[in-house]
Amino acid sequence: MKNILLLLLLCIASQSFSQPPDRPFRPLNAYTLEGYRPIDVSEAFDLPAGVEFTSVASVAINSAGHLIVLQRSPVPFLEFDAEGTFIRSFGTADLFNRSHGLRIDEQDNLWVTDVSDHIAMKLNPDGEILMSIGSRGESGTWDVTSGSLLLAEPNDIALDSYGNFYIAQGHGNGAVPEILKFNSSGEFIMKWGALGNDQGEFAVAHSIVIDSDNTIYVADRENTRIQTFDTNGNYIDQWNYNTLICALYLHDDGFMYITTGFDGELAKLEMDGSIIGSIGKSGSGNGEFGEGHSLVVDDEGNIFISDVINRRVQKFEKE
Repeated sequence: MKNILLLLLLCIASQSFSQPPDRPFRPLNAYTLEGYRPIDVSEAFDLPAGVEFTSVASVAINSAGHLIVLQRSPVPFLEFDAEGTFIRSFGTADLFNRSHGLRIDEQDNLWVTDVSDHIAMKLNPDGEILMSIGSRGESGTWDVTSGSLLLAEPNDIALDSYGNFYIAQGHGNGAVPEILKFNSSGEFIMKWGALGNDQGEFAVAHSIVIDSDNTIYVADRENTRIQTFDTNGNYIDQWNYNTLICALYLHDDGFMYITTGFDGELAKLEMDGSIIGSIGKSGSGNGEFGEGHSLVVDDEGNIFISDVINRRVQKFEKE
Protein backbone atom coordinates (compact mmCIF):
# COMPACT_ATOMS: atom_id res chain seq x y z
CA MET A 1 0.00 0.00 0.00
CA LYS A 2 2.86 2.38 0.84
CA ASN A 3 4.38 1.85 -2.62
CA ILE A 4 1.03 2.51 -4.30
CA LEU A 5 0.66 5.79 -2.37
CA LEU A 6 4.19 6.84 -3.33
CA LEU A 7 3.47 6.16 -7.00
CA LEU A 8 0.31 8.24 -6.75
CA LEU A 9 2.20 11.12 -5.14
CA LEU A 10 4.92 10.93 -7.79
CA CYS A 11 2.25 11.16 -10.49
CA ILE A 12 0.65 14.16 -8.79
CA ALA A 13 3.98 15.89 -8.20
CA SER A 14 5.10 15.42 -11.80
CA GLN A 15 2.10 17.49 -12.94
CA SER A 16 2.31 20.18 -10.24
CA PHE A 17 3.88 23.06 -12.20
CA SER A 18 0.82 25.34 -12.43
CA GLN A 19 -1.43 22.51 -13.54
CA PRO A 20 -4.89 22.33 -11.96
CA PRO A 21 -5.81 19.01 -10.35
CA ASP A 22 -7.52 16.43 -12.55
CA ARG A 23 -10.71 16.51 -10.47
CA PRO A 24 -13.56 18.92 -9.70
CA PHE A 25 -12.51 21.95 -7.64
CA ARG A 26 -13.12 21.41 -3.93
CA PRO A 27 -14.20 24.19 -1.56
CA LEU A 28 -13.30 24.14 2.11
CA ASN A 29 -16.03 22.96 4.44
CA ALA A 30 -16.35 26.32 6.14
CA TYR A 31 -18.62 29.23 6.93
CA THR A 32 -18.37 32.32 4.72
CA LEU A 33 -15.61 34.62 5.95
CA GLU A 34 -17.33 37.89 6.80
CA GLY A 35 -15.90 41.40 6.86
CA TYR A 36 -13.91 41.44 3.60
CA ARG A 37 -14.77 43.01 0.26
CA PRO A 38 -13.00 42.03 -2.98
CA ILE A 39 -11.63 45.08 -4.81
CA ASP A 40 -11.25 44.99 -8.57
CA VAL A 41 -7.62 45.24 -9.63
CA SER A 42 -8.27 48.46 -11.57
CA GLU A 43 -9.54 50.11 -8.37
CA ALA A 44 -6.96 48.59 -6.01
CA PHE A 45 -3.85 49.59 -7.98
CA ASP A 46 -2.88 52.68 -9.94
CA LEU A 47 -0.73 51.17 -12.68
CA PRO A 48 1.00 53.72 -14.93
CA ALA A 49 1.05 53.38 -18.69
CA GLY A 50 3.37 50.61 -19.80
CA VAL A 51 3.29 48.77 -16.46
CA GLU A 52 1.07 45.74 -15.98
CA PHE A 53 0.76 42.64 -13.85
CA THR A 54 2.05 39.46 -15.42
CA SER A 55 2.07 36.04 -13.75
CA VAL A 56 2.32 37.14 -10.12
CA ALA A 57 4.27 34.61 -8.07
CA SER A 58 4.31 36.23 -4.63
CA VAL A 59 3.57 39.31 -2.53
CA ALA A 60 5.01 40.73 0.70
CA ILE A 61 4.93 43.98 2.67
CA ASN A 62 8.03 45.93 3.74
CA SER A 63 8.65 48.11 6.80
CA ALA A 64 7.19 51.18 5.05
CA GLY A 65 3.90 49.35 4.56
CA HIS A 66 4.53 49.08 0.84
CA LEU A 67 3.40 46.05 -1.13
CA ILE A 68 6.23 44.32 -3.00
CA VAL A 69 5.03 42.20 -5.92
CA LEU A 70 7.22 39.46 -7.38
CA GLN A 71 6.17 38.43 -10.86
CA ARG A 72 7.45 36.41 -13.78
CA SER A 73 8.59 39.30 -15.92
CA PRO A 74 11.84 40.84 -17.22
CA VAL A 75 11.34 43.44 -14.47
CA PRO A 76 10.49 41.11 -11.59
CA PHE A 77 9.52 43.51 -8.78
CA LEU A 78 6.79 46.13 -8.51
CA GLU A 79 6.29 48.34 -5.44
CA PHE A 80 3.05 50.08 -4.35
CA ASP A 81 2.28 52.26 -1.36
CA ALA A 82 -0.55 51.50 1.08
CA GLU A 83 -3.05 53.31 -1.19
CA GLY A 84 -2.11 51.23 -4.24
CA THR A 85 -0.09 54.02 -5.88
CA PHE A 86 2.76 52.74 -8.01
CA ILE A 87 6.17 53.60 -6.53
CA ARG A 88 8.67 51.84 -8.76
CA SER A 89 9.71 48.70 -10.60
CA PHE A 90 13.09 47.13 -9.97
CA GLY A 91 15.23 44.04 -10.49
CA THR A 92 17.02 42.78 -13.58
CA ALA A 93 15.86 40.39 -16.28
CA ASP A 94 18.57 37.84 -15.48
CA LEU A 95 17.63 37.54 -11.80
CA PHE A 96 14.98 34.82 -12.25
CA ASN A 97 13.97 32.07 -14.58
CA ARG A 98 10.73 31.16 -12.78
CA SER A 99 10.30 33.21 -9.61
CA HIS A 100 8.29 31.57 -6.86
CA GLY A 101 8.60 32.61 -3.20
CA LEU A 102 9.14 35.99 -1.51
CA ARG A 103 9.58 36.95 2.15
CA ILE A 104 10.88 40.25 3.60
CA ASP A 105 12.94 40.47 6.79
CA GLU A 106 13.13 43.29 9.35
CA GLN A 107 15.90 45.02 7.37
CA ASP A 108 13.72 44.94 4.22
CA ASN A 109 15.96 42.36 2.57
CA LEU A 110 14.12 40.19 0.06
CA TRP A 111 14.35 36.41 0.45
CA VAL A 112 13.34 34.79 -2.83
CA THR A 113 13.30 31.45 -4.64
CA ASP A 114 13.49 30.37 -8.24
CA VAL A 115 11.80 27.02 -8.78
CA SER A 116 13.29 26.46 -12.25
CA ASP A 117 16.82 27.79 -11.69
CA HIS A 118 16.99 25.88 -8.37
CA ILE A 119 18.33 28.75 -6.30
CA ALA A 120 17.34 30.71 -3.22
CA MET A 121 18.64 34.24 -2.77
CA LYS A 122 18.84 37.03 -0.24
CA LEU A 123 18.53 40.39 -2.01
CA ASN A 124 18.88 43.92 -0.71
CA PRO A 125 15.82 46.22 -0.95
CA ASP A 126 16.84 47.20 -4.50
CA GLY A 127 17.01 43.60 -5.70
CA GLU A 128 20.80 43.18 -5.63
CA ILE A 129 22.11 39.75 -4.61
CA LEU A 130 23.60 39.50 -1.11
CA MET A 131 23.60 35.71 -0.80
CA SER A 132 22.79 32.81 -3.09
CA ILE A 133 22.12 29.18 -2.14
CA GLY A 134 22.41 26.46 -4.78
CA SER A 135 23.92 26.54 -8.26
CA ARG A 136 21.90 28.42 -10.86
CA GLY A 137 20.30 26.09 -13.37
CA GLU A 138 21.49 22.90 -11.67
CA SER A 139 19.08 20.61 -9.83
CA GLY A 140 20.24 17.93 -7.43
CA THR A 141 20.65 16.92 -3.80
CA TRP A 142 22.13 18.75 -0.86
CA ASP A 143 24.64 16.29 0.55
CA VAL A 144 27.65 17.78 2.31
CA THR A 145 29.35 14.37 2.58
CA SER A 146 29.43 13.86 -1.18
CA GLY A 147 30.06 17.53 -1.92
CA SER A 148 26.75 18.00 -3.71
CA LEU A 149 25.35 21.38 -2.67
CA LEU A 150 22.37 21.67 -4.98
CA LEU A 151 18.75 22.62 -4.46
CA ALA A 152 15.81 21.06 -6.28
CA GLU A 153 12.86 23.37 -7.02
CA PRO A 154 12.91 25.64 -3.95
CA ASN A 155 9.44 27.03 -3.26
CA ASP A 156 9.58 29.29 -0.23
CA ILE A 157 11.76 30.62 2.61
CA ALA A 158 11.11 31.42 6.28
CA LEU A 159 13.31 32.85 9.04
CA ASP A 160 13.28 31.95 12.73
CA SER A 161 13.99 34.32 15.64
CA TYR A 162 17.66 33.26 15.73
CA GLY A 163 18.32 34.35 12.15
CA ASN A 164 18.35 30.84 10.71
CA PHE A 165 16.46 30.39 7.47
CA TYR A 166 14.58 27.41 6.09
CA ILE A 167 14.01 26.54 2.44
CA ALA A 168 10.96 24.47 1.51
CA GLN A 169 11.70 22.70 -1.76
CA GLY A 170 10.39 20.04 -4.11
CA HIS A 171 7.68 21.40 -6.39
CA GLY A 172 7.33 18.29 -8.54
CA ASN A 173 9.03 16.70 -11.54
CA GLY A 174 10.80 14.17 -9.34
CA ALA A 175 12.32 16.69 -6.90
CA VAL A 176 12.29 15.39 -3.33
CA PRO A 177 10.09 17.58 -1.09
CA GLU A 178 12.03 18.56 2.03
CA ILE A 179 13.04 21.39 4.36
CA LEU A 180 16.64 22.63 4.50
CA LYS A 181 17.94 24.69 7.44
CA PHE A 182 20.81 27.20 7.19
CA ASN A 183 22.31 29.71 9.62
CA SER A 184 22.31 33.44 8.92
CA SER A 185 25.60 33.16 6.99
CA GLY A 186 24.19 30.51 4.67
CA GLU A 187 25.98 27.57 6.30
CA PHE A 188 23.97 24.36 6.07
CA ILE A 189 22.71 22.93 9.37
CA MET A 190 20.30 20.09 8.60
CA LYS A 191 17.39 18.92 6.49
CA TRP A 192 14.31 16.72 6.82
CA GLY A 193 11.47 15.38 4.70
CA ALA A 194 10.78 12.88 1.94
CA LEU A 195 8.10 12.13 -0.64
CA GLY A 196 5.07 10.52 0.98
CA ASN A 197 2.08 11.17 3.23
CA ASP A 198 3.34 9.93 6.59
CA GLN A 199 4.31 12.29 9.38
CA GLY A 200 7.23 14.46 8.28
CA GLU A 201 6.78 13.58 4.60
CA PHE A 202 5.38 15.80 1.87
CA ALA A 203 3.75 15.68 -1.53
CA VAL A 204 4.78 19.27 -2.34
CA ALA A 205 6.25 21.46 0.43
CA HIS A 206 4.83 24.62 -1.11
CA SER A 207 4.86 27.28 1.63
CA ILE A 208 6.59 27.72 4.99
CA VAL A 209 6.09 30.16 7.89
CA ILE A 210 7.44 30.36 11.45
CA ASP A 211 5.63 31.83 14.47
CA SER A 212 7.06 33.82 17.39
CA ASP A 213 7.62 30.59 19.34
CA ASN A 214 9.67 29.20 16.42
CA THR A 215 7.09 26.61 15.49
CA ILE A 216 7.42 25.83 11.78
CA TYR A 217 4.31 25.42 9.60
CA VAL A 218 4.58 23.79 6.17
CA ALA A 219 1.84 23.76 3.53
CA ASP A 220 1.90 20.16 2.27
CA ARG A 221 -0.17 21.08 -0.75
CA GLU A 222 -1.31 17.89 -2.51
CA ASN A 223 -1.51 16.08 0.83
CA THR A 224 -4.13 18.76 1.73
CA ARG A 225 -2.65 19.50 5.13
CA ILE A 226 -0.42 21.79 7.18
CA GLN A 227 2.33 20.08 9.17
CA THR A 228 4.13 21.64 12.14
CA PHE A 229 7.69 21.06 13.35
CA ASP A 230 10.21 22.42 15.82
CA THR A 231 13.43 24.01 14.57
CA ASN A 232 15.21 20.64 14.71
CA GLY A 233 12.72 19.13 12.27
CA ASN A 234 10.85 17.14 14.89
CA TYR A 235 7.23 16.55 13.89
CA ILE A 236 4.66 18.20 16.18
CA ASP A 237 1.22 18.00 14.59
CA GLN A 238 -0.79 18.26 11.39
CA TRP A 239 -3.99 20.00 10.37
CA ASN A 240 -5.93 18.10 7.73
CA TYR A 241 -8.31 19.63 5.18
CA ASN A 242 -10.26 18.53 2.13
CA THR A 243 -8.56 20.82 -0.38
CA LEU A 244 -5.19 22.09 -1.60
CA ILE A 245 -3.20 24.12 0.93
CA CYS A 246 -1.09 26.42 -1.23
CA ALA A 247 0.00 29.52 0.71
CA LEU A 248 0.44 30.37 4.38
CA TYR A 249 0.70 33.72 6.14
CA LEU A 250 0.94 34.43 9.87
CA HIS A 251 -0.32 37.86 10.93
CA ASP A 252 0.25 39.83 14.11
CA ASP A 253 -3.48 39.56 14.81
CA GLY A 254 -2.86 35.99 15.97
CA PHE A 255 -4.47 34.22 13.03
CA MET A 256 -3.17 32.25 10.08
CA TYR A 257 -4.36 33.02 6.57
CA ILE A 258 -4.19 30.49 3.76
CA THR A 259 -5.08 30.08 0.11
CA THR A 260 -6.21 26.86 -1.54
CA GLY A 261 -4.49 27.46 -4.88
CA PHE A 262 -6.47 26.10 -7.83
CA ASP A 263 -9.36 25.28 -5.50
CA GLY A 264 -9.92 29.01 -5.33
CA GLU A 265 -10.41 30.16 -1.75
CA LEU A 266 -8.94 32.40 0.92
CA ALA A 267 -9.42 31.22 4.51
CA LYS A 268 -8.70 32.46 8.01
CA LEU A 269 -7.66 29.94 10.67
CA GLU A 270 -7.39 29.77 14.42
CA MET A 271 -3.97 28.69 15.59
CA ASP A 272 -5.26 25.21 16.32
CA GLY A 273 -6.00 24.79 12.60
CA SER A 274 -9.76 25.25 12.82
CA ILE A 275 -11.31 27.29 10.01
CA ILE A 276 -13.01 30.56 10.96
CA GLY A 277 -14.32 31.09 7.44
CA SER A 278 -13.44 31.18 3.75
CA ILE A 279 -14.33 33.23 0.67
CA GLY A 280 -13.66 33.05 -3.06
CA LYS A 281 -13.99 30.42 -5.74
CA SER A 282 -12.26 29.27 -8.88
CA GLY A 283 -12.78 31.69 -11.77
CA SER A 284 -11.57 34.92 -13.32
CA GLY A 285 -14.02 37.45 -11.86
CA ASN A 286 -13.40 39.89 -9.03
CA GLY A 287 -12.83 37.87 -5.84
CA GLU A 288 -12.14 34.67 -7.79
CA PHE A 289 -8.89 32.84 -8.45
CA GLY A 290 -7.08 31.04 -11.23
CA GLU A 291 -4.50 30.01 -8.65
CA GLY A 292 -4.18 31.87 -5.36
CA HIS A 293 -0.42 31.37 -5.08
CA SER A 294 0.70 33.48 -2.10
CA LEU A 295 -0.74 36.10 0.24
CA VAL A 296 0.07 38.83 2.71
CA VAL A 297 -2.01 40.84 5.20
CA ASP A 298 -1.27 44.51 5.92
CA ASP A 299 -1.55 46.42 9.20
CA GLU A 300 -5.15 47.41 8.41
CA GLY A 301 -6.17 43.79 7.86
CA ASN A 302 -6.42 44.06 4.07
CA ILE A 303 -5.43 40.86 2.27
CA PHE A 304 -3.44 40.70 -0.97
CA ILE A 305 -3.22 37.46 -2.95
CA SER A 306 -1.00 36.78 -5.95
CA ASP A 307 -2.64 34.93 -8.81
CA VAL A 308 -0.26 33.34 -11.30
CA ILE A 309 -3.07 32.29 -13.66
CA ASN A 310 -5.27 35.41 -13.64
CA ARG A 311 -2.07 37.54 -13.74
CA ARG A 312 -2.99 39.99 -11.03
CA VAL A 313 -3.01 40.76 -7.32
CA GLN A 314 -6.45 40.31 -5.77
CA LYS A 315 -7.17 42.65 -2.85
CA PHE A 316 -9.71 41.86 -0.14
CA GLU A 317 -10.41 45.05 1.79
CA LYS A 318 -11.15 44.74 5.50
CA GLU A 319 -14.55 46.35 6.10
